[in-house]
Formats: sequence, C-alpha cells, structure tokens
Amino acid sequence: MDNQDITVIDDNPEYRISKTKIEGLLIFERKLFPDERGYYQELARTPAIEKALGRPIHIKQWAISYNNPGVLRGIHAEPHDKIISPVTGKIFIAICDIRPNSQTFGQYQSFNFDLTDPHTPKKSIVVSNGLGNSFMVLSDSPVLYFYAVTEVYVSSENKRAIRWNDPDLNIKWPTEPKIMSEDDKNSHPFLRDLYPEKFK
Repeated sequence: MDNQDITVIDDNPEYRISKTKIEGLLIFERKLFPDERGYYQELARTPAIEKALGRPIHIKQWAISYNNPGVLRGIHAEPHDKIISPVTGKIFIAICDIRPNSQTFGQYQSFNFDLTDPHTPKKSIVVSNGLGNSFMVLSDSPVLYFYAVTEVYVSSENKRAIRWNDPDLNIKWPTEPKIMSEDDKNSHPFLRDLYPEKFK
C-alpha cells in the first residue's frame, strides 16, 4: 500500500485506522491471528469506522467480485458507502473524489496491494458516498475482492461513473488494461462533462 498522504488516526491495540488526503476515505488494518489450524483476521469493525467518520453507517449488502488478470473496473461512484477488501493477488486501486463541493475535488488516492502470499494481512478501504472507486488487476492470477455497502444493489441507473482515462483526474495506471466492460471503456462521461462549472 502507498503511504503518501496517509495519517494514523486510531492506533488501537486491536486495529489501526488511517485517514487519507481525501475526506471520507479511510484504511482499516487488523493483524492476523495464526495457529496450527490457519489464521483468523477481522476485515472491518463498523463502530470504529463510524467513530472515525463521525457518522453512522448501516451495512445492507455484502458481495464478492472475482476479477481475471488484466481487468480494470471503474471509475464507479454508486450513491452509498462501501467497505472494500481485496484478499488475493496483486491489485492497484484508485479512489477519486468527484464530489463537486469537496476541497479535494478532482484528486485521487492510489493503493497497491500485493496479496499473493495468503499470509499477508489484509486491509480494508472505507469509501464514502460520492467517491469514485476503480481498480486494476496486476497479478497473473485472479483477484478476489469483497465489499460491503450501505444500500442494496438494484440497478446501475443511479450510478455516477467517470471515464477510466479521464485527463483531468490523470490517474497513473501502472499498465494498460486488457479487459474492461464496454461501459467502462467508452460510455462514461469525463469529469468536466459532468461538472463544467468546475473547469471555467
């Protein structure tokens, strides 16, 4: 994981929560508890996350995303909070602030996770409503990616999305994507198409 613009705000004996340069974007870390059977690890703890955010979150759905090598997904900004947890493979994650009234509008925070060793402790990312979530699989093996959300998925109609190669966001993708949905590749608008008033 990149350490740029990351500050620990809750260094509890049982977990650690850090904030990033983008308000509402947090990292939750918890150590492994191994024994002869294997190990146990907590991925997230909502009371601690609520304290760090300063507001409640109510998880309503859990999901898993299986992603082949070279896949790029996003940039998606569904109208709810997410807790995301990659658990296998290598993955590059970019979280973009597309909230027009935010001080960090048009900026992004990136993370690199290498989870090819199953004994590597996992980290979870808290993505607040209004932030755009995207990721690219870098490993030669698939990536499993768990996420919990505060609204039940119904359809993509209310989802805001931005083109993955938006020149104003200027995400430094580590390589060219090999597999994308047609929507992610060509259909989403650019940031300045959604918010032209921010670019005058």
